Amino acid sequence: MLKNKEMKKIKNIAGLVLVILLTFTISCNEDFLVEEPMSFLSPENTFKDAAGLQSALDAAMYQVFDQVQGDGRELQFNHNMSEVTAVTKTDAQASYADLVTYFTPYNDNQAPAGRSVESYENDYRGLKAVNTVIDYIDQPEWGGGDADPERNHLLGSAYFLRGFFYMQLTMQFGNVAFPLNVVSEARQDFKVFNMQGIWDQMITDLEYAVKWVKPISELPKGQAPNAAARMLLAKFYILNERFADAEAQMDAVINSGESQLFTDAMVGRDSVMVGNQINPYHEKGWEGSGKAEELILPGASAIVAADAINVLHTNYDGEPDPFGAEFGTQKLTNKEGIWLMTNAPFLDGRIRESASVRSWGPNFGTKTFRAFTPDGKIGFEADQGYKGLMMLKWGRGQGFSGPTNYGEYEIWQYNGEMDYQDYRHKPGNFFWMEDLVYDYEPLNGTSPYYRKNAQLWADDGTLLCEDTLRCWFSFPLYKKWGQNYESNVRRQHGGRQSTYILRKAEAYLIRAEARFWQGDLAGMLEDVNIIRERANAKVTFTMADAQTAGLSMVMDERARELYGEEFRHDEMVRWSVAYAKTGKSCYNGKTYSISGNDIETSLSANSFYYDRMMEKNNYFIEQTPWKTYPDVKYRIEPMHIWWPVYEPFLIGNVGAILNQTTGYEGSAGNIEPLVHVVQPAGVPNVDPQYAVEPPE
Repeated sequence: MLKNKEMKKIKNIAGLVLVILLTFTISCNEDFLVEEPMSFLSPENTFKDAAGLQSALDAAMYQVFDQVQGDGRELQFNHNMSEVTAVTKTDAQASYADLVTYFTPYNDNQAPAGRSVESYENDYRGLKAVNTVIDYIDQPEWGGGDADPERNHLLGSAYFLRGFFYMQLTMQFGNVAFPLNVVSEARQDFKVFNMQGIWDQMITDLEYAVKWVKPISELPKGQAPNAAARMLLAKFYILNERFADAEAQMDAVINSGESQLFTDAMVGRDSVMVGNQINPYHEKGWEGSGKAEELILPGASAIVAADAINVLHTNYDGEPDPFGAEFGTQKLTNKEGIWLMTNAPFLDGRIRESASVRSWGPNFGTKTFRAFTPDGKIGFEADQGYKGLMMLKWGRGQGFSGPTNYGEYEIWQYNGEMDYQDYRHKPGNFFWMEDLVYDYEPLNGTSPYYRKNAQLWADDGTLLCEDTLRCWFSFPLYKKWGQNYESNVRRQHGGRQSTYILRKAEAYLIRAEARFWQGDLAGMLEDVNIIRERANAKVTFTMADAQTAGLSMVMDERARELYGEEFRHDEMVRWSVAYAKTGKSCYNGKTYSISGNDIETSLSANSFYYDRMMEKNNYFIEQTPWKTYPDVKYRIEPMHIWWPVYEPFLIGNVGAILNQTTGYEGSAGNIEPLVHVVQPAGVPNVDPQYAVEPPE
């Protein structure tokens, strides 16, 4: 991690990172300073038709896909900055657990322990691509002119992705630089805009998008359809207190035949495989080397009764084949999916391995802080390969995303009883550490606990796991499981698989939220119970529950339904804005407000986000210390609703002050954010900064 005094030595050229991110290039090379020969990569040649513009959109979509697939990517970090899960990579001292000490503009930690720098950087990379489409939308000769359906679909798609990136940037960093064009030459005079004007522009753009973006049935899988634009627009409407408009958008999505909530009636199979049933190193396994003598992996069966939830999230078609090595199309054809990241083994053009179990599962197979048998011996094999039976069966987790008590227990408890009937939490779908059996080979013949189920506590009360934050927790394996067929067979940490980004269940929950803000508790209750009934939840909520819980009912249902799928931090900030703008009484008994016009400054001092964290996240409430670094404790302050901008992104902006996020070092010199004047959709934009402050 860079210290403050080291940062002072960085030359101004480092601050050109933002400029480079926003400057027009056509090269797919990751080195954005590489210049390609303009003779054949000029805009006139590249964007002469719809295919050329689509290639730029694809580059933007890759930035989204990059956030949700891979080793502890931005989605997971965002989720970890919520009340549901936390950063539990306890071998990384400077990770974002102790936010007071380590969440600074100088921390360059970009790993599963923290992704704020890449969140900022990659969103601007995506913006560069979509702004390219918008700037060059009229480079082709469209047969229908500015009413051409293909032109306007591409333009609307660019607006959608631009809205997606600016939603993230404003929910994470507050007031931010706001380019609406490709920067064609180096600039060092960026200023931030008040986030309110950014939202106003995104609403104008998305209202255009929902008129023109094609429906699911007319698009290849992976491209964002009309319903996705409506869902994003609804969230922007809620930020602007246009709650009836948000509900209307969700009515359009829910009532459309383009997508459908997946239910038990549609399952069409008897069972699903959640985990591996056989050792792939057996001669009959797909690795087939014969290193493993036992074919069937010990412990509970990985084949479970099919239901609406595990089929919705499985990658595979039909009845499970433990011996097969074929990737199915279930997610790609399931009508609940609205926007997906498409990925598959054995195909060209795929994204990296999902690493989904590695990122979200517990790190029980470790050589450092281990789990022991009740007679004090090492319990689990830590070496990857044919001997690591439990890693092969349930996946090699690394414990980057440990659930809080709220995320692991409280959301499943009703009147003191745990709901194991809910498909999202039922045995076989949900993974518990007690599903493991002790597989460490030296236990064979030396311990009565060999091949017995794991225990957290010995009979005498001894704790048997050295690092429970990282190595002992439960999670929804049914969402994250995907075999490693091609590479890393020894790990089984999450192979290539398609991933839902938006699906119909969330549309119901957005509508439930919009109804709450309008005082329609009956409507909110109806939508929440539709999701619960689909999941076979044990308890159906009542009007009395709705009156007591308020919006917390929707928040809790999102945590159950969208665990590991939603950008949870951003949703919490969005709720914080709505509470502050409306002044509506919160379920916690408090009301919130905005002082003046600067939402960032107001919420940095007092927000629903901070209060919710201190209500639900037991790690921050208790300032839980790490076993690995006892001086590291979970600590948070109100300013941490927003994230710091990495200092090298700012210091080269010598022609103007580019603000640091409120409360962080450097923010004392901030200037008043610019106020955007909304521009019409349907045509390329003018530079918003120069529109309000013309250059001399």
